[in-house]
Amino acid sequence: DAGCHCYILGTLASKSGIAEAQTELKKKVLHTLWEEVLRFPLTEEEMPGGTLTLTLRNCDKFSRHSIVGELKLNLAEMEESFGKAQWERLKSPEKEPSTGHGEVLLSISYLPAANRLLVVIIKAKNLHSKQLKDLLGSDVSVKVTLRHQSLKLKKKQTKRAKHKINPVWNEMIMFEVPHELLRASSVELEMLSQDGAGQSHVLGKCSLGLHVTGTERNHWEEMLRNPRKQIAMWHQLHM
Repeated sequence: DAGCHCYILGTLASKSGIAEAQTELKKKVLHTLWEEVLRFPLTEEEMPGGTLTLTLRNCDKFSRHSIVGELKLNLAEMEESFGKAQWERLKSPEKEPSTGHGEVLLSISYLPAANRLLVVIIKAKNLHSKQLKDLLGSDVSVKVTLRHQSLKLKKKQTKRAKHKINPVWNEMIMFEVPHELLRASSVELEMLSQDGAGQSHVLGKCSLGLHVTGTERNHWEEMLRNPRKQIAMWHQLHM
């Protein structure tokens, strides 16, 4: 009844493949207004066979994503309505968004007096995938890299955790970051698994900072707005 934190993901399927674009995440209000443009590459020849899917997605306070409703448009049938604004009713989703490479729960906080950035790696879930099923049961760790713009400043790694599908760390990693560098800094996480031969494999990664979009940017903004407060969120891992 109070609305939801939401964004719209647009997916265009055509002969040349699939292209995606998304709006920014809007905070919880009953009537959401974006006034944004999603642009997709498309030639005139590809128009008749193109399908555009607009999916309204909710993002809860733990950064878990779910589909509220979706709209499928065949571009061949849409030519008469090009350039016109019209309401369309969303339908129930055909499927939930894929968990992809899993999710990680972490909290971040900044202590201005000490110039310290604290990253707590709490746990991860759904780390299994078809390509990596031979790594099930392997130890898993998280490599955390502090960047300033494109420059890698420091790397630290958690201890290894057992049970690869849903590992738990509850481990704090600390970086010294002067306050004036904080807005241009970012943190990158890589989920690593070791096979029997000691080789490391990346299971997924995510990056927090003002250079990204969606929940990864929102998390960093929340930390900047709330010094000394630990802010925890779930993030989707990707490759």
